[in-house]
Order: sequence, then C-alpha cells, then structure tokens
Amino acid sequence: MGQKSKQGNWLDSKEARKELKVSACDLSHIREAGKLRYRKDGNAYGYLKEDVQNLKKATAGKKMI
Repeated sequence: MGQKSKQGNWLDSKEARKELKVSACDLSHIREAGKLRYRKDGNAYGYLKEDVQNLKKATAGKKMI
C-alpha cells in the first residue's frame, strides 16, 4: 500500500486504525465481520477511506465490535 494509500480512496491499516482509534486486532475483527471493504496486496490490507469514515460516523459513541 505505502505510497498508493496516500493517493486516492484507500487507507493502509495504520491509517485506518488511527482514524477509527482501534487496535490491529480490533481492525482485523471489523474486517472479518464484513464491516469494511478492503483489498489485500501481499501481506498489506487497504481500506476504502469512505467506508472507514462512514463506520466512524455510524459508531460514534458505540462499541465497534
């Protein structure tokens, strides 16, 4: 992801975790629950920025998992 995540509509895992204020493990559970669309490039995951922002709004003040 690296430089690609800085462009366009994708966030890498670190950026998504920071935006959602969750741990790597929690982000994995959110992904596996189908709450975020993602793409996998080797060992790296990318998340649609729009989905991350929508999830953040939808879960404001609520537990995400």
